[in-house]
Amino acid sequence: MLNDVVDAFKKLGLPGVRNDDFFDRLSRRYSLIILGISFFAISSSHFMGKPIHCFTQNVPGSHIDYINSVCWISSSYYLPFEKPLPNRNQTPPERIPYYQWVPFILFVMMTFFFLPGFIWRKMNQNCGIDTKVIGKAIGEMDPLNSEKRREAMQSLVKHIDKALIYHRDYHHGFMTWKRCSYLFCCALGRRSGNYLSAGYIFVKLLYILNALGQLFLLNIFLGNRFHLFGFEILQKWFDGETIEALERFPRITMCRFTIRTLGDNIQKYDVQCLLPINIYNEKIFLFIWFWLAFVSVSSIYGLIKWFRFFTLKSRKNFIRRYLKANGIDYYSEHVTQAETEILRTFVDNYCRQDGILLLRIISANTNNVIVGELISNLWDQWQQQRQVRVNPILESTDHFKNVKTLNDYDGNQSTLTNSRVPLSTVQEDRYMLSPLRL
Repeated sequence: MLNDVVDAFKKLGLPGVRNDDFFDRLSRRYSLIILGISFFAISSSHFMGKPIHCFTQNVPGSHIDYINSVCWISSSYYLPFEKPLPNRNQTPPERIPYYQWVPFILFVMMTFFFLPGFIWRKMNQNCGIDTKVIGKAIGEMDPLNSEKRREAMQSLVKHIDKALIYHRDYHHGFMTWKRCSYLFCCALGRRSGNYLSAGYIFVKLLYILNALGQLFLLNIFLGNRFHLFGFEILQKWFDGETIEALERFPRITMCRFTIRTLGDNIQKYDVQCLLPINIYNEKIFLFIWFWLAFVSVSSIYGLIKWFRFFTLKSRKNFIRRYLKANGIDYYSEHVTQAETEILRTFVDNYCRQDGILLLRIISANTNNVIVGELISNLWDQWQQQRQVRVNPILESTDHFKNVKTLNDYDGNQSTLTNSRVPLSTVQEDRYMLSPLRL
């Protein structure tokens, strides 16, 4: 039965969606599973068991069920046995506000953990690079059968190539979105090449704010300084103190209620109640505290890691490593400046931040063999596009009569220098012939 429950709550985290990294799944999937199991355990005790038992010997008559219900819905208060009970004219201590609402608290926490992943999936669908669809296609490939996955790989490469093409910023007129976006120091439109990356960083910030925020929001229900609850437990453990029933989760409480009889006779009663449900609440929320702290630290580390991934050096090294593993070596000592610029053009102009982000996510959810084949096929696709766009211009322009091949044009600087074309013209034409300047 427990396995069926776990499988049911796994669906809340959408385990089939592989469009993020491990740090995101800590919140999107594993947190939902943990909170879902806790929600199921507490709800069963709340709605199918007896969460409170009150000592009714000092109350006349047999009204046990009534008193239990009244004390459950009206809340009780905690008072240590060392302190005297307040008399009828004194105000009792502050009531414990949370134990009736624990299932709803857990449900709201689950909702907050679900929202960032939902936002991320909607951004994928709206921007055109649907990482969910691409990740699903990657997951259906057979990693051991190269023949079967060749056709699927070609279709996937064409799909990614089209998605990258539609995300480019075409220049029409004097004032374009790209020129306007540079007024704000960066381009963040859907055709800027940074839209998906900026959205991914935003979602990661939501995961961090969610984990940290819930630690402090629980202060509203579980009392002040709950965000330090785990540190208090650790301090008692290191000091060798016995961790007994805590005031935050008391087992034995006092309940004050009023009974109205004939003649407007108001009678106040104080009864002692047992809350066995707090045994589970204490363990669950102690674990949730450490889990939220772990998720917060891990999410912050994951965000810093992705900031490093977005640097140009890291992106070039990422692509170079897979190209080298597939026989395209850009890491040797004989690399020319032109070849380095070709690699940079592929990374910075063709793939751009969104393309590298997509490849990073695929790399985090599959093996290196499939990622290497995908990057190599994208490289070949890009090289074919460059040849198709450059060769007709080379044949029809007098400026390039002395240039015989594309490799000479891209890598042999002496050929370009000895030709009849001014260097400034070559550089300008070369930039215009980039596959991204359509």
